[in-house]
Amino acid sequence: MPVMTDHTRSATGAGPVGVETVRAQGELDWEDAQEFAQRLTTALARSPRLLVVDLAQVTFADSSVLQALLTAHRRTAEDGGRLVLAGPLPEAVRRLLDLASATGYFHIAADAAAAADSGAGPAATRPPQAPPV
Repeated sequence: MPVMTDHTRSATGAGPVGVETVRAQGELDWEDAQEFAQRLTTALARSPRLLVVDLAQVTFADSSVLQALLTAHRRTAEDGGRLVLAGPLPEAVRRLLDLASATGYFHIAADAAAAADSGAGPAATRPPQAPPV
């Protein structure tokens, strides 16, 4: 299945203002991850206070996806915002994060709605821990 990414700018009335959502589905190998990274960059250009990355429909993710997520997380934090991964995270994504010891580095919400709502407070997400080494 080819990758499909979707970028929703919430300021258009689709959700809370200041929340950007990037959704991906299918297999995210190196080539497809480049498009995914570009979608993240486009969302970050608007300096959202919350960037939701919905990975619930991803069937495969490689290290280039992890690189894109870590870069987006760093840039979001530098701009004073927060990145939240929306679940439920599929096995492929959980395995990637676990292998890289990066699971505790990200805020993770139960689903996209909970992730978008997490801009109102930290209770909806698991707080990140120390960055992976």
